[in-house]
Amino acid sequence: MKSIKFLSVIVTMSMLVTSCSKFGDTNIDPNGATDPSTAALLSGVEAGLGSYATQTREGLYAQYFSETQYTEVSNYALPRLDFDGVYSGALFDLQNIIRYNTDADKLPLSAKFGSANNQIAIARIIKAYIFWTITDRWGDVPYSEALQGELELTPVYDTQETIYKNLVKELKEASDQFDTGAPPTGDLIYRGNSASWKRLSNTLRMLIALRTSKVYPNPGEWAATEFAEAYADSDGYITDSVQNLTLFYPGTAAYRNPWYNLYLNRADFAQAKTMTDLTAAHNDPRQTAFGSSSVGFPYGLTRIDAVTFGENNSNYARIHSNSFRAAGTPVVVVSSAQAHLAVAEARQRGWITGDAAEAYRKGISESWRQWNATGNLTNYLLQPNVDLAGGNQLAKIHMQQHFAYYPNGLQAWANS
Repeated sequence: MKSIKFLSVIVTMSMLVTSCSKFGDTNIDPNGATDPSTAALLSGVEAGLGSYATQTREGLYAQYFSETQYTEVSNYALPRLDFDGVYSGALFDLQNIIRYNTDADKLPLSAKFGSANNQIAIARIIKAYIFWTITDRWGDVPYSEALQGELELTPVYDTQETIYKNLVKELKEASDQFDTGAPPTGDLIYRGNSASWKRLSNTLRMLIALRTSKVYPNPGEWAATEFAEAYADSDGYITDSVQNLTLFYPGTAAYRNPWYNLYLNRADFAQAKTMTDLTAAHNDPRQTAFGSSSVGFPYGLTRIDAVTFGENNSNYARIHSNSFRAAGTPVVVVSSAQAHLAVAEARQRGWITGDAAEAYRKGISESWRQWNATGNLTNYLLQPNVDLAGGNQLAKIHMQQHFAYYPNGLQAWANS
């Protein structure tokens, strides 16, 4: 009986295929674009980069946030996410930018959007950033054989260590690929400014190298060597907030700050008490921007307990103050604060020369600037749990990195 049913399905499907083939090109839109604009592809990918720094699940795992009603993620009761959408979305589009600028038949189409080398270089840098977030999240993932479409449907899973090392190599090569030709159109972030992209590339090299410090902790090892090379690169790294990788949202319906959109549609996320306790312990003025109040929401409650707490504490801290949750508020993805604090850690580890305390102060100062924090920075730095002179330097640097990464939970979690 099963074989008869299965046969009938095959016959039916074959009839459908035969019937559909008779329609020829009826279902093909003659006005549709068969060759996408590489400028549009780049703009589309860049417009979505803000979401990499505003993801709620990762923020929950880092205990930046808490759930106020449905607490399954906080209690690790949901299945893990897969990465299919990232590969078929942004990475696929970036690969197409590269393909259209290397394929002789496609070059005439892409040439009007900037020099091929400049388009490819930017695509490679963004690809490296996205792959960094993927391997930070999932560990071993398809990399070397990925994005080949039907040519490779079962790509090998590369080790995380291999991916980190290849990303650093990729970033070096991408920076070297920029030429003096026309800057790419469609670049929403740095407007085709190659100097800005090179600074970002070096900053990512530093951050990725530092991410491997538990495997390569010592001076002279791979992480220290790569960090030092990127740090000393003549193109520099991000040192000022105006150089940050920042997404600016016009505030229109299609392009609004992700946190605005989140609270527009649902209000069941809050700043975690874990985080508000940390800012309180450090008398940290950034809390006025990090949350709408200083009343953190306990992490990991059952649904009943979470609802009860919310009902009894209506002023609990929402994620960000209202001004940082407005429709047109920018989102910082990679910052000068993160870069300076990475330098502070590298100096403390002996990877590079220089005063760790100086970079530490710059990192905190840049973070305060990013969040419009007011207060006496000198007095803040003299607190026993902040002052590097009081010992436990690495732990204190890591704590300030935790503050500087907020609200990017993935970076905070992977850096812990």
